[in-house]
Amino acid sequence: MIVVLMIATVASIFIASGISWLWRLPLRSAVAFIQSGYRGNVTFIGLPVVFWAFAGSSAASDIEAAALIAFAPLVIFYNILAVVILQLPNGLAVRSAVLNIFYGVVTNPILIGVVVGLLLAGFSIPLPSFLQRTLTGLGQMALPLALLSIGGALFGTRLRGNLQWAATASLIKVGLAPLMGWGIGVWMGLDEDSLRLIAIFLAAPCAAAGYVLVKQMNGDSGLAASAIVLSHLFALPSMLLVLLLTA
Repeated sequence: MIVVLMIATVASIFIASGISWLWRLPLRSAVAFIQSGYRGNVTFIGLPVVFWAFAGSSAASDIEAAALIAFAPLVIFYNILAVVILQLPNGLAVRSAVLNIFYGVVTNPILIGVVVGLLLAGFSIPLPSFLQRTLTGLGQMALPLALLSIGGALFGTRLRGNLQWAATASLIKVGLAPLMGWGIGVWMGLDEDSLRLIAIFLAAPCAAAGYVLVKQMNGDSGLAASAIVLSHLFALPSMLLVLLLTA
């Protein structure tokens, strides 16, 4: 699954790069366009949808574990590619790029949670009952709170820049990427549950963190913001279609 997700991501980058070259996009707009075409919000959209889609099934625990295992290298991969691509217009130092990647990885709350969970499970460390109940309650609130937070963040985001570019990048991200991932997964002989997980991850809309990184690296922040808004709108029918076709 990790290999398929990474191949589909790289394919999305090549397609977005080709389109940006054909349209003769300015370099600072091109890098924002490319990042919007591949970097999805797997943390607050992909993972919750996977957990919801497989809830109650016999394979739920296995799929959730597989999703978390696939999530960690995918987030690292996304961050590395984003920094490398976005530093092209302004030639940031390699040391600065590496530090940005490292900081983004070690401070990611989901990755921290996965590491802590693996340590607790690996060493069979039991949690006190009061802590278990508290964490269970917080875990049950995580999905609705994450969706509310995303909605609140998008409310203050305005469509700016070239909407044609933003819409095209969004369609690459939530439309073309899951199709490519599904096709590659079928070709590699993955089972239906794995294909469903891959399609959900790849259909996730553009990550809001991408806007912050584009702005920090002097990219086209207007294009990045518009792509985030449009990709969330386009992701709704895309994810519904994925869930219906793979149910």
